[in-house]
Amino acid sequence: MRFAIFLAALTLASPSAAFVCIFQTECYEEQACAPSAFELEVQLENQSVSTEEGDWIIVAKKSEPALITLFAAAKGTEYLLSITPEAARLSGHLNAGPQAIQYLGTCEGAF
Repeated sequence: MRFAIFLAALTLASPSAAFVCIFQTECYEEQACAPSAFELEVQLENQSVSTEEGDWIIVAKKSEPALITLFAAAKGTEYLLSITPEAARLSGHLNAGPQAIQYLGTCEGAF
């Protein structure tokens, strides 16, 4: 019985297999932040992130009860995505330059 309760608690605390993130703010290098409509879909089972520009490979994932951290890679860019129930932050580090871009938004259904 205790094992069943423990297993149920683990299932409830684990992140969803797939969810969508929408970022309303974009900050590029030293420029002022601007409105954004950037969207991505995180697919934990496939270890991928899908965007209109293409897919990224999730190379590492760390989960805590109220925090998911993903490290992903795409051609020419490395990404760090931090998600809490209230907010999400995405940082992209472009190899050319190098340059960086930040996004602020939310991920619905991640928890």
